[in-house]
Amino acid sequence: MHFFHNFFVFLALLASVRLDDVDPPPPPVKAKATVSLGEPWFFSGEDVQMTCSVPDDPSTDWSYQWFLDGELLSSTDVYSLEKARVQQSGNYTCQGRKLLKDWPYSMLTIPSNPLKIHVDGGWVLLRMPFEPLIVEETMTLTCRVRDDPLLSEVIFYKDEVEVTKQKDRDLVFPSLKLEDNGMYSCRATWVKNQEYQSAQSVPSSVTVLDKLETPRLVLLGSRGVVRSGNQVVFSCITKVNAREQGLSLEYHYIKDGNRLGPASAADTYVIAQVSKDDAGVYTCKVRVRALPQNSHVPDLECMKQDTYHPSSSLF
Repeated sequence: MHFFHNFFVFLALLASVRLDDVDPPPPPVKAKATVSLGEPWFFSGEDVQMTCSVPDDPSTDWSYQWFLDGELLSSTDVYSLEKARVQQSGNYTCQGRKLLKDWPYSMLTIPSNPLKIHVDGGWVLLRMPFEPLIVEETMTLTCRVRDDPLLSEVIFYKDEVEVTKQKDRDLVFPSLKLEDNGMYSCRATWVKNQEYQSAQSVPSSVTVLDKLETPRLVLLGSRGVVRSGNQVVFSCITKVNAREQGLSLEYHYIKDGNRLGPASAADTYVIAQVSKDDAGVYTCKVRVRALPQNSHVPDLECMKQDTYHPSSSLF
């Protein structure tokens, strides 16, 4: 019995050594679903092709699965809809799988973001950007009509209000503004068999982002009540929406109109031991700047601020 006890202890130690020698599994990566041929919104009877990839690991060792509204469809890197039907509309996602030589011997990606596919069974649809745009960028809306007849009139609507009436099927916004956010649709009129015909598209949402989102200055962990001697941490929360590379955020912290030191790259301002002398109204301002090695990129001309207004006494 003593021999078997030692034997099992030896096996347990050997197993622990083997586990210690095993490299940890690689961190999860995310799959990406894109439309590689065609458009996400299209007429029934037309085709679309979707491709799955793993941008953070572009090796060829991945196999893929496709899902429609969570239901498994197929195991292939490219998924196609040929002569699509309205019933095939929905949210398409994909997921990658790779075999590994060592434990855990396989890994799955994080599923891709949903790719919304709309198969339109009507006569008119609005071609539009399906990713958010940024202020000052150009946007083109196109009123598509099935079978591409010669149009006699096109009316564009925003939030159900008429924007313009024209013959051209394209409506161009040369420099977007935040006010251009909204639901857009179009109504087209054309002649077929010597008769006028007219139809309207389903409304579609256009999202326009500001270059720099207005920051929020919050007091962390205090629930609005601060006592003398405690540490106080202000957090200045914002986000940059820009196509340019090599940009950085510059934070300015201000108390009662007086700047608290030079600009900082930190999104928090810390008071190690607060006292009554620190009571006041605090503000954070954020500016976007190009990094020195990218001096050819101009500063984004936007600085925004927020002020912390305590809901209760600070002390």
